[in-house]
Amino acid sequence: MRLPLKTEYACQVLAQLASRHDAGGVRQVEELAAAERLSPNYLVQILTTLRQAGIVISRRGKNGGYLLARPPGEITLAEIAVAMEGGSLIESSPGNGGESAGRVHDAWVRANEALMRSCAEIPLTELVPPPAEGEGVDWVI
Repeated sequence: MRLPLKTEYACQVLAQLASRHDAGGVRQVEELAAAERLSPNYLVQILTTLRQAGIVISRRGKNGGYLLARPPGEITLAEIAVAMEGGSLIESSPGNGGESAGRVHDAWVRANEALMRSCAEIPLTELVPPPAEGEGVDWVI
C-alpha cells in the first residue's frame, strides 16, 4: 500500500502555506514549487483541486498566489485525502467472486475507515516545517 504522490505533495504544499498562515502571506506557485522541489505545472493541478475543495484560496494579480482558506488547525489529513482521492486511501474491488472475495473486500473497507478516522485526528499544524534558521526568531540582547 502506498500513499498516492498527488496526496503526499498536496500535504507538503499545504504545510508550506500553513507555515505562513498567521502572517497572512500569499505564496506564489514558483516559491511553493521550489520549497518542495515540485514541478510548478504539476503543483498548479494540485492547487486547483485544493481550491475546488475549499482548502485554499487563490488570489490573482501581480502579488497573487495561494493561501489557506481556514486556519491550519481546522484542516485535517482526512479532508486533504477526501479532496485529492475522493475519500478512499485504500482501494479495494469487490473481487472476482471467489469464496473469500467479499470478506477480503470488507476487511479493506474497514481498514480504510480506520485510516480515515486516524487522519481526521491529525491537523495540518502537525506538518508545518520548523522555521529556517534566523526566521521567526526574536533576539533579545
